[in-house]
Amino acid sequence: MSLKHIAERDDVFARRYQYEDAEVLVADLGDSGTASVDVLGNEAIVVFEDDDETRQLELRLPEGEAEAFIINGVLTIEVGQ
Repeated sequence: MSLKHIAERDDVFARRYQYEDAEVLVADLGDSGTASVDVLGNEAIVVFEDDDETRQLELRLPEGEAEAFIINGVLTIEVGQ
């Protein structure tokens, strides 16, 4: 799944921003108990709890240096171009 595709999903409140030097995805994962994100090469792997079920998303990232973090259930992925 790409950043563009997750921003277009109806079941996830997400926004995608395109800047001159970066692309940013911000997604509300809800009030999940635990959530984590790791960037491996050109993919971000997000693991979080959803309705007592563990879910995993693998997101294809555009080329560039990526930084990802989750604060208060909000996933942010910044990719420099």
